[in-house]
Amino acid sequence: MRTGVVIDSACDLPQSYLQQHNIHIMPISLHFGYDTFKDVRDPDATQAFYRRYLSEKTLDAETAPFSVEQIKQLFLDELVLKYDRVLVITISHARSQIFANASEASFAILKQYREKRQQAGLNSPFYLTVLDSQTLFTGEGVLVHEAVRLLEGHNLAIGALRTVIEQLSQQVHAYLIPEDLFYLRYRGSKKGEKTIGLFGYHFGSLLDIKPVIGFHRGESAVVHKDRGFDRALTKLLELAQQAIAAGLATPVINMSYAGNPEVVRRKRIFTDFERYAQAHGVELMLSVMSTTAGINVGPGAFALAYIAGPPVALPAAATVSGNGREASLATIDDSPTDWSI
Repeated sequence: MRTGVVIDSACDLPQSYLQQHNIHIMPISLHFGYDTFKDVRDPDATQAFYRRYLSEKTLDAETAPFSVEQIKQLFLDELVLKYDRVLVITISHARSQIFANASEASFAILKQYREKRQQAGLNSPFYLTVLDSQTLFTGEGVLVHEAVRLLEGHNLAIGALRTVIEQLSQQVHAYLIPEDLFYLRYRGSKKGEKTIGLFGYHFGSLLDIKPVIGFHRGESAVVHKDRGFDRALTKLLELAQQAIAAGLATPVINMSYAGNPEVVRRKRIFTDFERYAQAHGVELMLSVMSTTAGINVGPGAFALAYIAGPPVALPAAATVSGNGREASLATIDDSPTDWSI
């Protein structure tokens, strides 16, 4: 069966990885006054965006997820003919309407896909699953990485894959260090969030305090504070090193930087961490942070995520059978959130 993977553009993964695995991007629209920019995870365009827009603190920027209609058309125009099954993984529903819109669009696709496939000579079923990662940015990316590995390495049935990824989403630990608290304070206040209060913003700015913000199971909290970005980064990499020592569910740590990633790679604390990870068989991925994320957390921010242990056991008989049908304990037809179209 031909399988496609779709992510939203807030999901941080290296461009080379996205191209290698032919991962499709569901864009997020960015509005700057009268200008509109579509975030499709182009690293060159994103870095140009950081230089041009995010240095202007007075700029009023807004993000808008793909609408239900836009998602429906993306599937009907491209994906229902190209693939027999599609997995969509989105940023946490607590942070965006993308999951809700994608889920609603699925019902419209259910009603309209058949004619297009029949006209193309395709009479086989079309499988679609929409999953909420319950995390964001690099956390979403590390889940996508595992989903792709299970699809490509184990030919895992979509129903079984949903069960595994939903369990792993509970084990994702994602972290963020903002370089400039202005963006987090400004964007948070517009959304009614209070991650950084007014007093904390002025105090932190005065003393150059950088918080390490953790995201786990849809919730966020400041887990550490330190003076200066490098000291906060050192603490975060120490947390990641401790997680490696304790054992990861998947041997991958996913990272992103709101700017040129070489800025991070040249830091001594990062090269030391890189050597430690390599010695323990852990793959490190570092990419340009999405424009969508950058609007909310500002240039110079650093994000990191991993899936803590233990590993999740695969369900028995969870692969696709030789005739191309799903052979899983939890098939598409058995789940209220999956549709055999």
